[in-house]
Amino acid sequence: MIHETIQPVDLTEAAPQITADARVNDADLEISAQARSMRDLDWVLDRLIERDPVRRGGLLDIGCGMGALTAHIAGRLGLAELTGVDLDSERLKGAAARGIRPLLLDLNADTLPLASGSQRVVTCFGVLAYLNLYDNVLEESARVLEGGGWLVLSMPNLASYANRLALFLGYQPQAVAVSRHRQAGMRGKRRDPKTSANMPPLLHSATLRCMREVLDAYGFDVEVVRGFAPGERRRLLDRLTSRIPGLSRRFLILARKRPVA
Repeated sequence: MIHETIQPVDLTEAAPQITADARVNDADLEISAQARSMRDLDWVLDRLIERDPVRRGGLLDIGCGMGALTAHIAGRLGLAELTGVDLDSERLKGAAARGIRPLLLDLNADTLPLASGSQRVVTCFGVLAYLNLYDNVLEESARVLEGGGWLVLSMPNLASYANRLALFLGYQPQAVAVSRHRQAGMRGKRRDPKTSANMPPLLHSATLRCMREVLDAYGFDVEVVRGFAPGERRRLLDRLTSRIPGLSRRFLILARKRPVA
């Protein structure tokens, strides 16, 4: 069942404001690990532009928050038909102010009210780790993308060096929460209080090998992978493992939908 849909904005009038509204502010940084790693996102977008210079079609951001990354990506790729999906109506108001058509949906179960093959690019940053399973989002992403369209996603890495060390020492890995109220069993139990206060607990993450396999099953070819850790000040191990995405704290994936024969 599709929940209440917030009234879409007029994209014709909103499009000229996209670039001006694409600046990431403090509120965006508080809720998005990807917003704290813009240089890594831009590196992947550069690879997308190299492979596909087409400047047409729609952009769908799954878990758009207040739309800063949606607007930034639209400006980089030259796309003006923007749609953002989220479960937080207040954040969607911010997305609408940035010229994004807002949709209030439960990504665990709801289908997207978009025509099949109607989107050129789908983005999904960190959202999968909050869902029960990944199937609905990946199936719907594949459905709404045109043949040869692009999926850009990022998420915590279950097999990161930090999680491997935590498990070796008997601690609970990050992004595998068992309680809404406490970080049970996790080493250190320290996070940015502003970030944790604004987000629900992460339910689970996946390894890079797992994501390659599941994306292939839904008709995607992985073309680029980028390891990263959020923030500008990174530990030495974070800088080193960013070159080995299978060990990095998070990874960015650029995948292309296989054209239907």
